[in-house]
Amino acid sequence: MKAKDYGIILGAALSMGMIFTGCGKTTINANDYLTINAEGFDTAGKASFYFDSEKLIDDNLKAFGLENSSDMEYLEALGRIELGLDGKLDKTDELSNGDEVTFKWKVSGLEELEEKYKVKLEFSDKSFTVEGLEEPQEFDPFNYVKVYFDGIAPDGKVVIECSGDIPVKLDFRADKASGLNNGDTVKITANAYYGNDLKSYCFENGYVPTSDEKEFIVEGLAGYIQSLDEIPEDAYKKMDYHAQDMLKAHIANTEDEGYLAGVELLGNYLLTPKDPSIYVSKKNYIYYIYKVNFTDGLYYYHYTYYTDVMLLEDGTCSFDLSTATVPKGSVFFGVASGEIYWAADKIYFTGYGDLDSLFNKQVTSKIGEYKYESTVK
Repeated sequence: MKAKDYGIILGAALSMGMIFTGCGKTTINANDYLTINAEGFDTAGKASFYFDSEKLIDDNLKAFGLENSSDMEYLEALGRIELGLDGKLDKTDELSNGDEVTFKWKVSGLEELEEKYKVKLEFSDKSFTVEGLEEPQEFDPFNYVKVYFDGIAPDGKVVIECSGDIPVKLDFRADKASGLNNGDTVKITANAYYGNDLKSYCFENGYVPTSDEKEFIVEGLAGYIQSLDEIPEDAYKKMDYHAQDMLKAHIANTEDEGYLAGVELLGNYLLTPKDPSIYVSKKNYIYYIYKVNFTDGLYYYHYTYYTDVMLLEDGTCSFDLSTATVPKGSVFFGVASGEIYWAADKIYFTGYGDLDSLFNKQVTSKIGEYKYESTVK
């Protein structure tokens, strides 16, 4: 028996004709024992052939001088047929309905075979028109994928969940899987397993992907505040009120509250990491900058900052008032340490005499890791 995995069923074999020549030989048409088959899908079909050498001999036992297939000479005759008759198809892959495939014989040693047995072998190239290949079914891989985002911006992560009823098993990958912020664009690509080409792999399974990639906008992440205008008004006011309450309590305890002319909010500084991929101890600093005025004409500058202020998925702001930090300093026997501003002889305040000094101490000192935004007047 000789078989080749190349492609296309030619239907039923033609009738097995036996013609006796004048010299007592039986003429056998080898084409009668050749079957061509096609399988697969339109534009991706594969062709194969099968030459049934055993049936050729079984149908002509007497011509080969044999009693039955168990005859000791049977295997010799079979071997001679298989060595003498071979061939191949001119096309085997990427076939469409309507294509023509031709089997071309390659023969050798038939003279010796025909001299030994009372047979005459005939053969000719055999063509077949491909038909019956199924049309692959179109499908969108992303109809079977759920993409959502988890974590806290700007350190969010993409999560990809693939439905179990997807027609073909695919691997979905994101071009950026972590370090995500709301508003970022993430591209998800559909891939075949084991490194195969996506289209070819799907074709083999009867499907045509209508797309192989899709972009998604990152949204819904709880995130650390990245811009001052992201802070909701109610949260902004709450942090301001808390800071001013702390400041006025400090003045009442350390200075003559009766001379306080007013506290003026000058604006804010926001510090955020320059590179979100690099670890920093605080995800943001939100500074409230105040000018504290007294009736005697003296004044100084004060700050209060909060850290790790977040905007939640529902739009509310999350912050911890206990993280509020204010200037610290002390004077001992006329020697100042920390953030002390001498406003006049024997008169000092915990704060700064000018905005540049405050900025340099609180912002410039962090500029290696953080960028800043300012609304200070």
